[in-house]
Amino acid sequence: MFASAKNFTRNLAGAAGTLLFAGLCIAGATAPANAQIAYSVNETGHRVAHVSYADLDLGSKAGQSRLENRLRTAAKQVCHGSANDPWAAAEEYRCFQETLKATRSATMAAIEAEKIGG
Repeated sequence: MFASAKNFTRNLAGAAGTLLFAGLCIAGATAPANAQIAYSVNETGHRVAHVSYADLDLGSKAGQSRLENRLRTAAKQVCHGSANDPWAAAEEYRCFQETLKATRSATMAAIEAEKIGG
């Protein structure tokens, strides 16, 4: 039995939504304490997150992993839209990926500073 293009698109959007929801559930279950991430809106109206890592030992793999989890949680929250458009999930995913990519250099600098400062 062949599916129409409309049904295929609907199934694809449903699968993407399911995967996004599953990812959010997993992130919620492993999310750090809310006190470690502060959310605000900058002067241009964009949502931003301030992620604390002062309590982490970035010289250890465990500390680096916790920081990565905090960054992922913050990126998901900042990129989460309120639109009911099924295609919004694709935009949220793109935002999430770009946000994590943008944090990489700052994260690496913090880890190196922790290693040097000890």
